[in-house]
Amino acid sequence: MSIKLIFNKNKKTLLFILILLTAVLTRIIIFPSHPGGLNQDEASIGYDAWALLNYGIDRNGCTLPVHLIAWGSGQNVLYAYLSMPFIALFGLNVFSVRIVNLIFSLLTIIAVYFALKRFKGYKTAIIAMALTSIAPWNIMLSRWGLESNLFPAMFLLSICALLKALDNYKFVYPAAMLFALTMYSYGSAYLVVTLFCFISFIYFIVKRLVPIKTLILSSLLFFLLALPIYLFMIINVFQLDSISLGMISIPHTYGSRIATQSGITVQDFFHNINQNVIMQTDNNQRNSFPFYGCLYVISLPLCIYGITKCIKKRTPFDFIILNSFFCSVLLFIYYKAPNINRVNAVYLPMIIFTAIGISSFIKSKIQLISIAAAYSICFAGFTMQYFGDSYRQSISAEFYDSFDEAIIKADELSQGTQNVYVTANVNMPYIYVLFYTQTPPAEFINTVQYANPKSQFQIVNSFENYIFGNSYITSRQKGVYIIDNYNLGIIQPYASEIYTYDNFSVAVIK
Repeated sequence: MSIKLIFNKNKKTLLFILILLTAVLTRIIIFPSHPGGLNQDEASIGYDAWALLNYGIDRNGCTLPVHLIAWGSGQNVLYAYLSMPFIALFGLNVFSVRIVNLIFSLLTIIAVYFALKRFKGYKTAIIAMALTSIAPWNIMLSRWGLESNLFPAMFLLSICALLKALDNYKFVYPAAMLFALTMYSYGSAYLVVTLFCFISFIYFIVKRLVPIKTLILSSLLFFLLALPIYLFMIINVFQLDSISLGMISIPHTYGSRIATQSGITVQDFFHNINQNVIMQTDNNQRNSFPFYGCLYVISLPLCIYGITKCIKKRTPFDFIILNSFFCSVLLFIYYKAPNINRVNAVYLPMIIFTAIGISSFIKSKIQLISIAAAYSICFAGFTMQYFGDSYRQSISAEFYDSFDEAIIKADELSQGTQNVYVTANVNMPYIYVLFYTQTPPAEFINTVQYANPKSQFQIVNSFENYIFGNSYITSRQKGVYIIDNYNLGIIQPYASEIYTYDNFSVAVIK
C-alpha cells in the first residue's frame, strides 16, 4: 500500500494527532521552568495542598476546607485537591503545582473536538481543536498553576456531559456532578454556573429534552454537592461564623476580593468588553500579548459570524453554547476591572463560535489556505515572542525566579538558630519560605505574627526565625539576609559571606 493511499485513508486521524502533538509540544517544552520562578498564588495553593495532604490542615488550621482562607480573602480549593496526587508522587515543587493546569488544558482541546464533531461535524470540530491548541490564552494558562485557570476547563467538561445528555438523558447526572465540582474552581463560577444551570433547566423542560423527573433529581444532586460552597457564600456575605460539617470546614474569610469590584458603570462595562474581548489583552504579561491577543485578534469577525449562525439555527447545541457565552459575558458586570483570568470563561465559547464561523465561511481551497496561513503566521509570531529570551527574562523576574535558591541557602546557613531577614520586595514573601522550607502548618500557626490580623491580605511580620520587611535590612543586625540584587549594595559592605543568584542574594552578617 502506497504512502499516499495510507495518508488518504487515515488523514482525519493523522490531522487529529498532528494538532494534538502541536498542542502537547507547545505546552511541555521547557515545562515547568517557563515561566521561571513561582507566582505567590501558585506557592499559596501548593503549600496549602501539601499541608492538607500531610497534616490534615491548611496554614489557617482548617480541615478539609471547601474554600481556603489563604491570604485572608480566600483562594478556591478545587485546584489544591486536584494537585494532591501529584504532590504525593513528586513532592512539593513547581512541577507538581503546575501540572494540573497543563493536563486540563490538553483535556479542553480533546473535549472541544468531540463535542463539536457530534453536533457540527468533523470540519468544524477539527478547526475548533486547532484554534484551541494554538490559542495564546490556552497555552499561557497551561504553564502556571493559577487556580482560576482551571475554571474554563471544568466548565467545558461539564457542558460536554450536558451535551451528551441530548443523546442519552442519563448523562444529566454526571453533568450535574461536574457542574457542582466546577463551583469550587473559582469565584466566577458562582454566577456563571448557577445562572447557566438555571437557564438550561428551564430550556430542557420547555423543549422536553430530558424527563422532568430526571431533571429534578439531577438538580437535587447538583444542589447537594454544591451546598457547601453556597453555605460558604452565605457565611461570608452575611459575616457569619465559620461552621463545620463533620470534617469539612466552611470558613469565614477576612474580606472578599469580589466585593472590591462593586460600583460598575455602563462605561466600565463597555471598557471591559473592549479590553478583554475586542483587544483581548489586560496589559498583564502573565495572561496575554498585545497584538496577538487571547485568541488572535483576527478571530473577532469570524467569532461574530459564528454567533449569528448559532442564533439562526437555534439547535439545542447552539442554545447551550450561546447560554454559556451569555452567562460568561455577565462577568463584565460582575467585576469592575477584570483581568483575563477573572473572565476566562468567555474564551472557550468564543473559540467555538470562531470555528463555526470559519467552517461556514470556507467555500474554496483558496479561502481555506488563506485562513490557515493567517493563523499560522500569528501562531509562529506568538511562539517566537513567548519563548524568546526577552520575554522569558521579563516573566521570570515577575515570578521571582531564584528566590527559591536564596531561601534554601538561607535556611541552610541559619540552621534554625539565626534570624533570617527577608526582603519585602516580593509579594507575600512568607508563602515562599513556607513552600520551599516545607514548614509544618502547626509551627507556622503557633509562631506567626501578623501586621494586620484578620485583614483581606494579611501581612506576615514573622514566623519562627524568619522576619519580613525592608526596615531590617538597613538595621544590619547579625543574621542571614535574603535581599533582591538591586538592593544588595546596601548590605554588601557589612556582610562576611554573600551568595548571589539571578535575582536575589543571600548575605551573612556576623
